Amino acid sequence: MAQRLENQETTALYQCHRAVLLQWAVTRMPNWLSAKLDPDDLVQQTLLEGIKAGERLAGKPDHEVLAYLRRALINNLIDAARKFAPARGELSSNGMGESSCMLGDWLAAPDTSPSERFARSERYARLADSLTRLPDAQRVAVEMRYLQGAKVAEIALFLDRTEGAVAALLHRSVTALKADLKARDI
Repeated sequence: MAQRLENQETTALYQCHRAVLLQWAVTRMPNWLSAKLDPDDLVQQTLLEGIKAGERLAGKPDHEVLAYLRRALINNLIDAARKFAPARGELSSNGMGESSCMLGDWLAAPDTSPSERFARSERYARLADSLTRLPDAQRVAVEMRYLQGAKVAEIALFLDRTEGAVAALLHRSVTALKADLKARDI
């Protein structure tokens, strides 16, 4: 019985990191891979690995658990890219270079202090949580525009709306995000 309660507590702890991990997976997964693998599946696999490593992470501070899960997610993303690439030619050197830069962005700059890295991680977690609170259309529009760099016309096509409607949607989304983050003192 005690083991089952401990597993439920561990599962709850990891689930609080789900939104951050999902945001990282969505923004870092190459388009060709996201067509073959759902980022949510990748996050689920990562969370299961974290639960299996429960004893090793027991008693660790929350930011260390998140760092472990983030590293596991990076490894799972790399493994998925290897698994789903049908031929070595599909992984171009430019694509791998971009991927390396993106992975480098994940890691903290060597000249920042641990407290600065922790503060940045906390802000990112709050932003990811705020994004999950947006209605689906607003969340998708923000993710596509600001995290994936899509143009308003591309978003309009994807959401089956006019460009003006998407521009208004983005404005409302950013306003809502700012209000939510301000309410949480970011």
